[in-house]
Amino acid sequence: MSHLLICGAAGYTNVGDDAILWGMLTQLRSVLDSRPIKGDARLAVAGGPRLQALVEPFDAIAVSYDDRAELARAIEEADLVILGGGGLLYDVGYDAGLHRFLTDPVDRQWLYEMARLAAAASAAGRPVMLYSIGVGPLVTDAARGVARFICEQAEAITVRDQASADLLHECGVARSRVHTAVDPAILVEPGNLTPIPLSARGEGAMMEQAPRPWVAINLRPWGDEAGRERLVAEGVSLARAIREQLAGTPVLLPLQHMHDDDLSILQRIADVTGAVIMREALSPPQVVGTLAQFDLVIGMRLHALVLALAAGKPFVAISYDPKVDEFARRADMEKHLHAAGEFTADAVIASCKDLLSRDESADLRARRVELREAAALPAEMASELMGQAEACGTRRHRQVFGTSTARWARPVTPEQRPAGEIRVLMRIRPDFRERPGGDTVQMEQTKRALEKLGVRIAISGEDATDLSQCDLVHAFNLGRPEEPHRHCLEAIEQGKPVALSTVYWDFSEFWEWGDPDYWDLPPPLDSARQAKACGTRREEVSQAEACSTRRGLPSPRPAPAPDPIEARRRARLDQQRRAAIECATVYLPNGQGEAELLHDAYGMDLTRTVVVTNAVDEIFFSARPEPFVERHGLRDFVLCAARVEKRKNQLALVAALRGTGIPLVIIGQPNPEEYRELCRKYADANVTFLDALPQEELASAYAAAKVHALPGWFETPGLSTLEAAAAGCNIVTTDRGTAREYLGDGAWYCDPRDIDSIRAAVVGAYQAPASGKLRDLVRERYTWARAAESTLEGYRLALALHRRSDDRGRCEEQLSALRAQAGFLAKLAADRGYEAQQMRQWAEAVDAELRRLQAEFGRVASRRLHRWSSAVARAGWSVLRAIGVKG
Repeated sequence: MSHLLICGAAGYTNVGDDAILWGMLTQLRSVLDSRPIKGDARLAVAGGPRLQALVEPFDAIAVSYDDRAELARAIEEADLVILGGGGLLYDVGYDAGLHRFLTDPVDRQWLYEMARLAAAASAAGRPVMLYSIGVGPLVTDAARGVARFICEQAEAITVRDQASADLLHECGVARSRVHTAVDPAILVEPGNLTPIPLSARGEGAMMEQAPRPWVAINLRPWGDEAGRERLVAEGVSLARAIREQLAGTPVLLPLQHMHDDDLSILQRIADVTGAVIMREALSPPQVVGTLAQFDLVIGMRLHALVLALAAGKPFVAISYDPKVDEFARRADMEKHLHAAGEFTADAVIASCKDLLSRDESADLRARRVELREAAALPAEMASELMGQAEACGTRRHRQVFGTSTARWARPVTPEQRPAGEIRVLMRIRPDFRERPGGDTVQMEQTKRALEKLGVRIAISGEDATDLSQCDLVHAFNLGRPEEPHRHCLEAIEQGKPVALSTVYWDFSEFWEWGDPDYWDLPPPLDSARQAKACGTRREEVSQAEACSTRRGLPSPRPAPAPDPIEARRRARLDQQRRAAIECATVYLPNGQGEAELLHDAYGMDLTRTVVVTNAVDEIFFSARPEPFVERHGLRDFVLCAARVEKRKNQLALVAALRGTGIPLVIIGQPNPEEYRELCRKYADANVTFLDALPQEELASAYAAAKVHALPGWFETPGLSTLEAAAAGCNIVTTDRGTAREYLGDGAWYCDPRDIDSIRAAVVGAYQAPASGKLRDLVRERYTWARAAESTLEGYRLALALHRRSDDRGRCEEQLSALRAQAGFLAKLAADRGYEAQQMRQWAEAVDAELRRLQAEFGRVASRRLHRWSSAVARAGWSVLRAIGVKG
């Protein structure tokens, strides 16, 4: 049996929320009952105290938000958790502070309640879907962050209107993830007709005896006190005009009975005009059935309009929110749309006369069919997600191929795919968008070039992805082995081969020497004293080479041996690298030196290795300096384009050029900000710091520079180095890594430990004339087209090796990988226990030392007080004797 849990705001006091749930349940029950999967689909719905009557017709179970244990069980049992069925993601109308988040009942804090539900489902490993939800307004940054968090937990996101989709995009959610549907309330069918009383108290004659046209009026509280008074006044005029100008009957229809209660407005209109109020709380089908008896609906609440169209009736919209505007446009009723703060009874009556004079039934029926088809799409998506969840147990899998903003595209079978097409899923660290680096550029540029060769590529930075639609997984970056290790294990679990772009160099020297926390960091001299201390001018290179770092400049020093916890962490990283290498089918290092290092350190099989060199986009060969020069007023400077972080060693570069008078520009995001501030501390007036630039601006910066310097602790060889060479810069780079393998004698190399070595290399490159030799070498060897050809060769090797292995071999491979993972997890648990024990011991040692120091302070203070009091006593005794007082 499959299980579906819907969490929304139905069952409270809002007919619109109830209608959303009713429409959802109608379509979901239809879709789920027609699925080929065996067993019944059980529906559970979380909502308010009036929920039971809503869900009974659909054989669904009502779950109360007040019973958190019952709600937790429902989440754990679900194959899919849907957030929808009433309730908006919004933050206007209540204080979105933490105290209310923790204390308010759930029916007033839907943004935060849905965040809690999404987090709970994610923690339980259950997939989450946003089902035709409304979004906005979201005014505060905190609320937008919460909305983004909810979407990050979701496998699929559908919203009911384009305004909601645009707002989620503003919150940081990719447009490609958000599908625009229609409010599900349009799917409600008319139910049993409810008699309409003609008198305000429900006594006497019924509506059948009232003159037509019958016009339903829905108004809601809106605006400040003056706005509400105006709304009541125009409502009174409107009810009177229906009687006098249309010779018809107005009926007041509340759709919200608590919190912004419609009766607070409608009762005042009824008191003046004697108009009938439909006070009875109706189910959604009863509302649709009742509206079907009317000739026209004047509605302010969105669902007065949606349910009117569901009943096949024309409407006049009074808009207080963009969601009302958009629905009126989609229903092709925009010319009968009036702004809530500006409408007059005369203008609304004019719209009523226009609608009543024409037969709109055929057009309304066509629009109703069209919108109902769009509203049904999320139910199909939910069915697809449930099928995936059932197939995968409790794992959360994301469908990464074939999604469309117009319609949910079902996965294709191998027979439906073009002959020879290779589908590859590139998997990378989850923060590759927020913290782009060389691995991000390598992945995205390789993707573009491979797609030109006919390879179909998808990218995922998320966990537990469904791999059924791909032929091969491409994992990246052993510098952070946690992600490629996990990606390789998931690929083996699902029977897919892996191509591993290793992007790795040995960290040992960086760990020992690269942390400025352990360097000598003397107070910096001012620039003039620094130049004098170093004896450095641009014309005096020999003195620059002789200048030491001992006066006012940072000096690299080795870090102490790592503490036991850090040593164990590094050992775990090594274990993960080794496991990822053992799981991968083929390896795609950036250089032969990198391949040999991994072979020596981790036993990587060189016979299954294809070297894929880093490459340069064509834009850098044709870069022009003028845009950067015009914007920043800088030219012929030394440039360092890279993340500002310890591994890139910008502090040593800043120190090396301090006092030389050579302008230096550092472009890149800080990681963390404190390291960039440390660089600023030792930077003189010739240093400019800029955040990361778009590719076109960065290319112009390269063209405006004379030298590009990257004295990192290792590079493989560094994409910015190749890009700068393509733009015509002289190149200074580290002698650690594969840079020399790429650039040969065309660059200046430096020792990242040695400030003097960095200074000499940069000054030498700065004084040398520009040469096109290195630029020609890069153009010939290091293009993304060539990198893509090598990558495709690796893919074909991986697929061939995978096909060659039989089922038994693959099963043994899976068992071996799972045993390795079990061993790693056991070691991780042991290490965590060890870390906790060490922290306790350290805390006890610190506490003991503190007590010792307090006791020593007490003794010292006591001795000092005794000596002071004795001295005072002796002095007093001397004074007494001096004035003749006998002892």
